[in-house]
Amino acid sequence: MAFFSLILGAFATIVVYQVLSAYRSLRHNTAIAKSSGLPVVVTPIHVFSVFWLSTYFIWTPLLRRFLPESLQGIWIDLLDPEWGYRLGYAPYEKLGSDVFLCASPTKVTAFVADADVVTQITTRRNDFPKPLEMYHRLDIYGKNLVSTEGSDWRMHRKMTAPSFGERNNELVFSETLHNTQSLLRLWSSKGKTEDRNLDVANDTMRWALYIISGAGFNVRVTWPHEENDEKFKTTEKPNEDSVLMGSQVPSGHEMSYRQALSELLHNIMWTMMGPPNFLKKSPVKVHRTTGTALEEWGKYMNEIYEIKLSQVASGHKFDGMDLFQALIRASNILDPSQTTVQKSDILGNAFVLMLAGHETTANSLHFSLVYLAMHSSSQKRLQEDVDRIINGRRIEEWKYDEDFPKLFGAMPAAVMNETLRLVQPVINIPKSTPPGRPQPFTMNGEQYTMPGDTHIWLSCAIHRNPKYWPGLGTEEEKKHRLSDQNRFRPERWLLDTKPADSFVDIAYDDEELRGPSGEDTSSSLFKPVKGSYIPFSDGYRSCIGRRFAQVELLAAFAVIFTQYSVELAVDEWASDEEVANMPVGGKERKEVWQKAADKAHHLLRTKMASIITLQLRGAAIPIRLVKRGEERFKFDF
Repeated sequence: MAFFSLILGAFATIVVYQVLSAYRSLRHNTAIAKSSGLPVVVTPIHVFSVFWLSTYFIWTPLLRRFLPESLQGIWIDLLDPEWGYRLGYAPYEKLGSDVFLCASPTKVTAFVADADVVTQITTRRNDFPKPLEMYHRLDIYGKNLVSTEGSDWRMHRKMTAPSFGERNNELVFSETLHNTQSLLRLWSSKGKTEDRNLDVANDTMRWALYIISGAGFNVRVTWPHEENDEKFKTTEKPNEDSVLMGSQVPSGHEMSYRQALSELLHNIMWTMMGPPNFLKKSPVKVHRTTGTALEEWGKYMNEIYEIKLSQVASGHKFDGMDLFQALIRASNILDPSQTTVQKSDILGNAFVLMLAGHETTANSLHFSLVYLAMHSSSQKRLQEDVDRIINGRRIEEWKYDEDFPKLFGAMPAAVMNETLRLVQPVINIPKSTPPGRPQPFTMNGEQYTMPGDTHIWLSCAIHRNPKYWPGLGTEEEKKHRLSDQNRFRPERWLLDTKPADSFVDIAYDDEELRGPSGEDTSSSLFKPVKGSYIPFSDGYRSCIGRRFAQVELLAAFAVIFTQYSVELAVDEWASDEEVANMPVGGKERKEVWQKAADKAHHLLRTKMASIITLQLRGAAIPIRLVKRGEERFKFDF
């Protein structure tokens, strides 16, 4: 009995010691945070710790339910890692500042929604580096331009940037036209089945993967529904250097090309547990699947690497955007005496470019279609602009250099910009201050100090800051359920003047490192204050594939909306036959559509979460593709 009492006493002592240590650390970090001169919110745990990210959905409802209301406050709102998306600008408004700090027992973090401060942070890259410890999970196959800083980053950037110049965008445009037509064939075939609702999230992932594979890696992936269709079947390679991938599992593999990447990205958090062999022996199925996917994707990249290495060694140069060939050439890896680059550096960059180049764009197309299904007036305006630009020409006659600039200066770009404003793929862009090196900055004419060893988050809430995104006015906004900053209103990007057909690309300085030229938004549209619109980040570490994604989205809009409309599916509340018997534009149709729209809005507000990018998790918003002129619902949320 005495032994158990001793054990219990030792355990209690450890608990008390841990609590006291956490309290001392919290007081210390709170004092450091307050030295900044900014508002400080004290939280009992670091919101972005692995433990909290994995379990917050268990603890926060319990805290809200059982903690006395007098003890609750803004701190409990900030325990949701997605609060920047869900709450938008509201916490900044409550605190009366566009920059504030959170102090926890283990970390001081800062949240920024001020455009001038964002610009200071992104332009002073040595003072505000990326917190590299957060990016270890992306080093699965090797170091890369996302997970490095300083001279290492410059080396990786120089290897990758040349492939993302303006000259390659024509290839991206043509690949997008091809794959969007394939996507439409898949979706239009759904109209002939009993279940006509689209699996938009999954299908747009496939669409984006096939484009980045073709345009970025010269790997042509065939769509499963076209593999056995002689009319659309790919019977020969697009060029002699292309690598072909189908939906079947090739010899020597356990997963198809697409399945391996899809499973890996969906379960990437589990890769931190250990190497593939360890994961594959786990009793948990998802771990085994992740281990297999990790190993399989590595095999695919190795196979493609060896093909491209031999092409470069033979002196053959593909005249297009072949990232593997470009990485191999830029690395000088064929002459080890002339380089420090390793094979793992090339594979690491290939993986991270594939990851960033398809998941973010797929999400943006997915949410654009959802928002347009909820806002038929915006969809109609988009179709009118596409009709004006395309002017009845067949897709085979479309040209990147003629059509992209016009799409970029009209409603298609407005829809893209507005979707990215509301659903930024990465809701908090991470920066930091080095330990022991506090950094001064100014805001509204006042000077403040960002403490050393602070994690800084450039928050997507800046996209809803009324200082940069003015509303329609009180009376006009009363007509709507949401404040203007929280509404999908792509028309905010359109100027009163006629959009210009001419397009002047802007070359950045240090183009070798910067990658694609051109601005985030067209000069023909509303120009946000610098630093207030950051879906592609900003400064030297901005997204290298920005123009690639813009070309994909605008080309996809043009292909889809010249022929079709999208609308919310209402199967949960009324059958097709019941809808057909309701008067067109009448109260009954409005009511059933409103139920679908309310549910869609609820899911967008409550079921979005990030693993790498912000997506709907465990939920779907069903939409349908219908021929233009056959729409059943023409209402706006």
